[in-house]
Formats: sequence, C-alpha cells, structure tokens
Amino acid sequence: MKTNLELKHLRVFVAVVEAGGHTRAAATLGISQSTVSETLTALERTVGAVLFRKTAKGSLLTPCGEALLPYARRTLALTSEMMVELAKVSCNTNARLVVAAVESVSAYVLPSRLAALRERWPRARMEVVTAVCSEIRDSVATGKSDLGLILEAEAGLDDESILAKSRLVIVGSRTHPLAGKKPMVDELAECDFYLSDSAGEYHQILRHYFEAAQIPLPRVQALGSIEGVKRGILAGGTGLGLLPAHAVERELVDGELTEICIRPALRGLVLRAVRRAETSASPLVDDLVVSLRRGTVVPIASRVRNAAP
Repeated sequence: MKTNLELKHLRVFVAVVEAGGHTRAAATLGISQSTVSETLTALERTVGAVLFRKTAKGSLLTPCGEALLPYARRTLALTSEMMVELAKVSCNTNARLVVAAVESVSAYVLPSRLAALRERWPRARMEVVTAVCSEIRDSVATGKSDLGLILEAEAGLDDESILAKSRLVIVGSRTHPLAGKKPMVDELAECDFYLSDSAGEYHQILRHYFEAAQIPLPRVQALGSIEGVKRGILAGGTGLGLLPAHAVERELVDGELTEICIRPALRGLVLRAVRRAETSASPLVDDLVVSLRRGTVVPIASRVRNAAP
C-alpha cells in the first residue's frame, strides 16, 4: 500500500458515508460530485482496495471500507483536536476567515457571531462577502471563501451541513387589508409581492406554493435588497414582502410591520454550511459553525404573530 495518504481523501470518504451518497456529500463539502468521485478513486488507489460497492439501494461500504472508516474518523478527529490545541496557544496569530453568505445572513445573523469570534481571535482578519447561493458555492469550491452560508427550502432531510432553521414569512404594513387576519392562499392573489431577488430561492418557494393551490402566481417585483423590500411595504398599497423571519425580527417586535399568517404555511428554511474538504479542520471555521448551530437562526416571539393593526 502506498503511504501518500492525504487528509482530504479521508474527509471526502467520511463525508460520503455520513451523508449517504456522493451527491449529498458534494453539497456538504461545497465541491462538485465529480471531485468527490475523483477523490475516492485516488483514495482507493492509495490504499489498494475498493471501498464502495454499488447496489440497488445505493453505494455500500465493502469490508475494506468498513475497516478503514473508524481509522479515518479517528484520524480526522485527532487532526481537528490538534488544530484546536494549536489555536489555544496561538490565538494572536494573524488568521484570516472569508465567509460568503446570502444577504439576510450576512446582515442580520453574522455581525453578532463575528463580534464574539473577534474576542476569541483578536488578531484574526474576517471578511464577509454577500452573494446568491450559486455564487457562494462557486466561491467556496474555488477557494475564494473559507465558508459558505446559504438559505434554502427545508426538504425534511437533515445532515451535518444544516446548521439552523428559520421561517420564510409574508409581511405587510400595519394598515394592510390582510393585517390581523389568517387569509387563505386565494386571498393573496390580488396582492403584489416584493422580493429582493425575483429569480432566487424565495421566488421558487412562492411559485410552488401557488402552483400547489392551482392559483396563478401574483405579480412579483424585485426591489434589489431586503431593506428595499421593507421600504416598499411601508410605502403603502397592497404590497407584501417575502423575507426570512430573522431579517424582520425588529420590525415585527416593534409593530412597524405585521406578519400575514397564511394557510397553509410556507415551507421552512434551513441554514446550510458549504465547506471545502481542505478547510474542515480550520479552528476559525469550526468556531463560527458551532455558534451558528444553536437552534433557530433567530426565534420570532409568538406575541408578534397575527398582530392587529
């Protein structure tokens, strides 16, 4: 057996096992499915054995794969432990962290987390890049960013890349005709919907929602940013905004905006981390991921729901 075993080979191997397949492992690691396959092939050449066998139920570990798995996990755990211990004695090192995130996360979730991170890493340089989901994945895959944070529709399947959950909410002004009510989907047909991006994930969720009810999609207007959506709502009329709950927490608590609680509810959102295999042992990335993995992104107090104008 060759001895040039690389940590990235083991990380991909373990990710495939834990994610249950090449596709989900690729999404978790922020790399392409072809890169996952190439890395596993390189690992099999290195160890001189086939690690997976294809079955009707998918890829399963061979006896050699079963034998390798506990050692791979122990090696990665020991590597991570080593990096953490080194970080403890070198917290003043000029470490650098670049995070690519969707707008609602970069503006409303990351500031407090990064402030806490700076206290533990006083000389670390941190940069946040705001982008859409496809750009975030590319940024991580090409090494421009160390960590990607995307919001997407909840699919009912959890894996290690999911850090937290949030809600996608419809909000209106306090004087909106639907404020304080629980409208059915057909009652929304005459309203304009304001989104920051008319071609993104939220638009797809809204479109599928109306398609399921067999009702034409109302007019959707892109206002360029979350703040643009909020200002569009407050400008009056029948406009409704579609935003993640954590992006309108303050306005809902203060009563500036009101949530329109529709029936049935929209699909939930998950905050997903996109990482490269090479950064899996980064203490800065791990520190931030741990802080994001604590419950919902931002819990919205029940007292602001269904608030009357």
